[in-house]
Amino acid sequence: MTKKTPTVISILTVLLLLLSPLAVAEQGGGLRGDGTSHIDVTSPGGGLAPPTGIMEVERIEDSGVRIAITWDAVPGAFGYRVYRSDTVHGELIPVGGKAADSMQAYPVFLDEGVEVGREYFYAVSTVDEAFREGPVSGRIAARLDPAARRAGGPKRIVCSLPDQRLYFYEGDQLVNITRCSTGLNNATPAGNFRILGHYGTNIGLGGAVCDYWMSFTPSHGMHSWPRGSRGYEAGLGAPASHGCIRQHPLEAYWPYYWAPDGTPLNITYASLAKRVISGCHDTIGATEPSTRWYFAEGYTAEAYDTYLLLSNPGDEGTTARVYFFKDTGEVVEQECGIAPHSRFTLCVDDVPDMEAAAFSLRVDAERPVVAERAMYFAAGSRTDGTVSVGSTVTSNDWYFAEGYTAGDFDTWLLLANPGEAGVSAWVYFLLEGGGAVDYVFWVGPRSRYTVPVDALPVVGAASFSMRVHADGPVVAERAMYFTKDYIKGGHVTMGAPALSREWYFAEGCTRRFYQSYVLLGNPGDEDAFVAVDYYLNHGSIRHEYLVRARSRVTVPISSQGGLDDEEMAFSVFSDRPLVAERSLYYDLDSHRGGHVAMGSPRASTTWYFAEGYTDNAFDTYILISNPSFTPAMVRAEFQREDGGVFAYDYLVPAQRRVTVTAKSLPGLERAAFSTVLTSDVPIAAERAMYFVMPRGH
Repeated sequence: MTKKTPTVISILTVLLLLLSPLAVAEQGGGLRGDGTSHIDVTSPGGGLAPPTGIMEVERIEDSGVRIAITWDAVPGAFGYRVYRSDTVHGELIPVGGKAADSMQAYPVFLDEGVEVGREYFYAVSTVDEAFREGPVSGRIAARLDPAARRAGGPKRIVCSLPDQRLYFYEGDQLVNITRCSTGLNNATPAGNFRILGHYGTNIGLGGAVCDYWMSFTPSHGMHSWPRGSRGYEAGLGAPASHGCIRQHPLEAYWPYYWAPDGTPLNITYASLAKRVISGCHDTIGATEPSTRWYFAEGYTAEAYDTYLLLSNPGDEGTTARVYFFKDTGEVVEQECGIAPHSRFTLCVDDVPDMEAAAFSLRVDAERPVVAERAMYFAAGSRTDGTVSVGSTVTSNDWYFAEGYTAGDFDTWLLLANPGEAGVSAWVYFLLEGGGAVDYVFWVGPRSRYTVPVDALPVVGAASFSMRVHADGPVVAERAMYFTKDYIKGGHVTMGAPALSREWYFAEGCTRRFYQSYVLLGNPGDEDAFVAVDYYLNHGSIRHEYLVRARSRVTVPISSQGGLDDEEMAFSVFSDRPLVAERSLYYDLDSHRGGHVAMGSPRASTTWYFAEGYTDNAFDTYILISNPSFTPAMVRAEFQREDGGVFAYDYLVPAQRRVTVTAKSLPGLERAAFSTVLTSDVPIAAERAMYFVMPRGH
């Protein structure tokens, strides 16, 4: 989360970085006395313009340790140099650089050489293909603030030979990844080593002059690509050396100053690239706990991990029995105990007989609880996570405003039948712009049916809303997986069992790196006139829309007057019953992903969330919208999994929203928790989470 804007960012880069050539100014000249390196480029003043959009970013991985900054890429850039000054008008000293291609995949520069509480000033220049360094940008101020809980832990490095990547850890937290080139013909020794010493500029085999040399055996080192050779432009990320670990000339400085002598280095033939899942998810809250919850989606096969989160906001402990209805017809049961004012996390992959399974599920509890299901996946090039609050009811009718199968979007409809008799379910696809088509599906008893929408005629490359009508009670969810520009992920939502004239949302953002959409589906036979009130930090704006009968409308929020570069909540009001969703796509660093939320048909004075996590690279945000014309006093009670309870009060002005950053609250540092909101006037609430996690975490 940036300190100056509501941007969320993580330390991890997308692990499967493209192996495209890195073209940046070649480094030479070795280490200077001031600890910086020389890059053979022309003096600032020529070449490309400096980057814009330079800003400080705040990440949990950097708390109390380092400053991170980012900027917009410059077309034609081969690289960037970063300068720092101790004063607003003081001398700018180069403190490192960034390769242009690395900046596209992982747009963060890290500065370790700073002190807590001091303000620094940063500027960035651009290096072009002729090795000319352009003028330096204007300066931005950044400060390393004290942290309630300082990030970090024992440092260690893992070099994955198949990945050709270096992974840098502080404790269990992965804090950085860089590309590297190890030895040809397996010349780099595998095993456990330590950094033996820092030797600045060193002479390697064949007389190669190498900067930032850190030895890990008497004859092997980690170092910058040899001077005088530009092979890194085509070769970095593939074996190239005599046995050393080569790094990019603009990036080798960071490990050199980050890793002290004695830092463990593990060189392994194991791949880490497929073990990390990154992205984001969001859900509207539940307005009350219940003794029964339903879910239509669940999957533990291939590269999917599924978790069930059960929150008990009551004063007494309770037991919940979970019924997993597998697609094979088998029913698996699992009992869970949940302490009062706490939550329980069930890793479904670890439940006996639930490995490699596709299923729906039902939760029956002795006392009212709240249930969510979270799924994390690494399917091909797509990695992300999804979450849904369960449904407390089954229904003959379900509605969805969103559905898309064009381009690289895949849509799946999950229909669960928890009953003892089979049912027929008709699915009506209402196309954007007009037109409709319907199909019927049989859903067996105590089972589920998965509809691959992309495979259906007419809707195989379309934008649509959906209505499900069954001749018996069912539960319906929709899953979407997508590749949208650089964003590769997925999102899931529970359907709405009924239409409404009002829908409430607490999340929406059109700032840099965010794309937000309002989806309006009208399955009725009459046109609907819709007003959407957007609640900004500085006021509210209303926009009106016409949604034709048996159709849907997609609203790109940033294109609406006065709504670009804003964060917001919003409410939807219609003269005809319809269904409304909001989708959001996020494009920065390894948190690239998307999430979706079905709106709430009413505001409420109570909201419940079973999931919340701030450990490792997880950021959790509670979004509170006040759609009324009077201020709201809201108490947020966070109930940790270990039994700790922490409460905080917030004033939410009329027609405004408040964002609660969980990791900044005392008592919630690196914690698993559920959340209960109570308000003196009706509000709407969502929870958004941005994460990077190893599979099976």
